[in-house]
Amino acid sequence: MSLSNELMKTEQVQDFKYIIQDTGNLYFGKELTYREIYDNEEVAFKFKAVINTYIQKEIDLNMKMVDHLAHISKEDFSYLVYDQLKLQVRFYYGVEKKNLFGKVKTKWIHTSCKWKDFVETYQDKVRSGEVTIEDVSISKFALMVFSL
Repeated sequence: MSLSNELMKTEQVQDFKYIIQDTGNLYFGKELTYREIYDNEEVAFKFKAVINTYIQKEIDLNMKMVDHLAHISKEDFSYLVYDQLKLQVRFYYGVEKKNLFGKVKTKWIHTSCKWKDFVETYQDKVRSGEVTIEDVSISKFALMVFSL
Protein backbone atom coordinates (compact mmCIF):
# COMPACT_ATOMS: atom_id res chain seq x y z
CA MET A 1 0.00 0.00 0.00
CA SER A 2 1.42 3.38 -0.95
CA LEU A 3 1.90 6.15 1.59
CA SER A 4 -0.87 8.28 0.05
CA ASN A 5 -3.35 5.36 0.21
CA GLU A 6 -2.36 4.72 3.81
CA LEU A 7 -2.88 8.40 4.69
CA MET A 8 -6.28 8.41 2.96
CA LYS A 9 -7.35 5.33 4.93
CA THR A 10 -6.23 6.97 8.19
CA GLU A 11 -8.20 10.10 7.32
CA GLN A 12 -11.29 8.03 6.49
CA VAL A 13 -11.10 6.27 9.85
CA GLN A 14 -10.77 9.64 11.60
CA ASP A 15 -13.92 10.83 9.81
CA PHE A 16 -15.92 8.22 11.73
CA LYS A 17 -14.44 8.99 15.15
CA TYR A 18 -16.88 11.54 16.43
CA ILE A 19 -19.05 12.26 19.42
CA ILE A 20 -21.97 14.57 18.78
CA GLN A 21 -24.78 15.52 21.06
CA ASP A 22 -28.04 17.29 20.58
CA THR A 23 -30.78 18.06 23.09
CA GLY A 24 -31.90 14.44 23.36
CA ASN A 25 -29.10 12.08 22.34
CA LEU A 26 -25.39 11.29 22.36
CA TYR A 27 -24.07 9.98 19.01
CA PHE A 28 -20.93 7.87 18.66
CA GLY A 29 -19.13 7.29 15.35
CA LYS A 30 -18.47 3.74 14.19
CA GLU A 31 -14.67 3.86 14.55
CA LEU A 32 -14.60 4.88 18.23
CA THR A 33 -13.21 2.49 20.80
CA TYR A 34 -14.55 2.43 24.34
CA ARG A 35 -11.20 3.83 25.50
CA GLU A 36 -11.60 6.86 23.20
CA ILE A 37 -15.15 7.37 24.44
CA TYR A 38 -14.03 7.03 28.05
CA ASP A 39 -11.16 9.50 27.60
CA ASN A 40 -13.22 12.13 25.75
CA GLU A 41 -14.14 15.23 27.78
CA GLU A 42 -17.44 15.73 25.92
CA VAL A 43 -18.90 12.42 27.09
CA ALA A 44 -21.15 12.61 30.12
CA PHE A 45 -19.53 11.35 33.31
CA LYS A 46 -22.47 9.04 33.92
CA PHE A 47 -21.88 7.20 30.64
CA LYS A 48 -18.21 6.85 31.58
CA ALA A 49 -19.38 5.36 34.88
CA VAL A 50 -21.62 2.92 32.96
CA ILE A 51 -18.64 1.86 30.84
CA ASN A 52 -16.45 1.49 33.91
CA THR A 53 -19.05 -0.36 35.99
CA TYR A 54 -20.74 -2.65 33.47
CA ILE A 55 -19.24 -2.69 29.98
CA GLN A 56 -15.59 -3.04 30.99
CA LYS A 57 -16.38 -6.34 32.75
CA GLU A 58 -17.30 -7.95 29.40
CA ILE A 59 -14.78 -6.51 26.95
CA ASP A 60 -11.41 -4.80 26.52
CA LEU A 61 -11.76 -1.01 26.36
CA ASN A 62 -9.66 -0.96 23.17
CA MET A 63 -12.53 -2.68 21.32
CA LYS A 64 -14.66 -0.61 18.97
CA MET A 65 -18.12 0.03 20.32
CA VAL A 66 -19.79 -1.19 17.09
CA ASP A 67 -17.78 -4.43 17.14
CA HIS A 68 -19.03 -5.06 20.65
CA LEU A 69 -22.62 -4.29 19.66
CA ALA A 70 -22.39 -6.73 16.76
CA HIS A 71 -21.48 -9.57 19.12
CA ILE A 72 -23.61 -8.93 22.23
CA SER A 73 -26.04 -11.73 23.02
CA LYS A 74 -29.31 -11.35 24.88
CA GLU A 75 -27.70 -13.14 27.85
CA ASP A 76 -24.98 -10.47 28.25
CA PHE A 77 -25.58 -7.83 30.90
CA SER A 78 -24.49 -5.12 28.45
CA TYR A 79 -27.54 -6.06 26.32
CA LEU A 80 -29.76 -4.95 29.21
CA VAL A 81 -27.63 -1.85 29.81
CA TYR A 82 -28.02 -0.69 26.21
CA ASP A 83 -31.72 -1.49 26.30
CA GLN A 84 -32.10 0.74 29.36
CA LEU A 85 -30.12 3.51 27.63
CA LYS A 86 -32.51 3.36 24.64
CA LEU A 87 -29.67 2.68 22.22
CA GLN A 88 -30.45 3.30 18.55
CA VAL A 89 -28.32 1.92 15.74
CA ARG A 90 -28.02 3.68 12.41
CA PHE A 91 -26.85 1.49 9.55
CA TYR A 92 -26.92 0.94 5.81
CA TYR A 93 -27.06 -1.94 3.36
CA GLY A 94 -27.13 -2.43 -0.39
CA VAL A 95 -30.06 -3.69 -2.44
CA GLU A 96 -29.66 -4.76 -6.07
CA LYS A 97 -32.09 -2.91 -8.40
CA LYS A 98 -32.59 -3.22 -12.14
CA ASN A 99 -33.23 -0.10 -14.17
CA LEU A 100 -35.44 0.08 -17.29
CA PHE A 101 -32.66 -1.19 -19.50
CA GLY A 102 -31.91 -4.23 -17.31
CA LYS A 103 -28.69 -2.85 -15.84
CA VAL A 104 -28.23 -3.85 -12.21
CA LYS A 105 -27.20 -1.15 -9.74
CA THR A 106 -26.79 -1.17 -6.01
CA LYS A 107 -29.17 1.10 -4.14
CA TRP A 108 -28.01 2.00 -0.62
CA ILE A 109 -30.65 1.99 2.10
CA HIS A 110 -29.88 4.06 5.21
CA THR A 111 -32.05 3.43 8.24
CA SER A 112 -32.03 3.16 12.02
CA CYS A 113 -33.78 1.05 14.60
CA LYS A 114 -34.07 0.43 18.30
CA TRP A 115 -31.56 -1.82 20.04
CA LYS A 116 -33.88 -4.83 20.49
CA ASP A 117 -34.97 -4.71 16.84
CA PHE A 118 -31.35 -4.45 15.74
CA VAL A 119 -30.32 -7.54 17.72
CA GLU A 120 -33.28 -9.58 16.48
CA THR A 121 -33.12 -8.59 12.81
CA TYR A 122 -29.80 -7.07 11.77
CA GLN A 123 -27.05 -8.18 14.15
CA ASP A 124 -26.31 -11.39 12.22
CA LYS A 125 -26.23 -9.39 8.99
CA VAL A 126 -23.63 -7.03 10.48
CA ARG A 127 -21.46 -10.00 11.43
CA SER A 128 -21.77 -11.42 7.90
CA GLY A 129 -20.96 -8.05 6.30
CA GLU A 130 -24.34 -7.51 4.63
CA VAL A 131 -25.09 -4.49 6.86
CA THR A 132 -22.69 -1.76 8.02
CA ILE A 133 -23.23 0.30 11.16
CA GLU A 134 -22.86 4.06 10.65
CA ASP A 135 -23.22 5.24 14.23
CA VAL A 136 -25.07 4.61 17.45
CA SER A 137 -26.89 6.89 19.86
CA ILE A 138 -28.11 6.76 23.42
CA SER A 139 -30.87 8.79 24.97
CA LYS A 140 -29.71 11.54 27.35
CA PHE A 141 -32.93 11.20 29.31
CA ALA A 142 -32.47 7.44 29.67
CA LEU A 143 -28.88 8.07 30.79
CA MET A 144 -30.10 10.63 33.32
CA VAL A 145 -32.55 8.19 34.95
CA PHE A 146 -30.17 5.19 34.69
CA SER A 147 -29.30 3.98 38.15
CA LEU A 148 -25.76 2.78 38.86
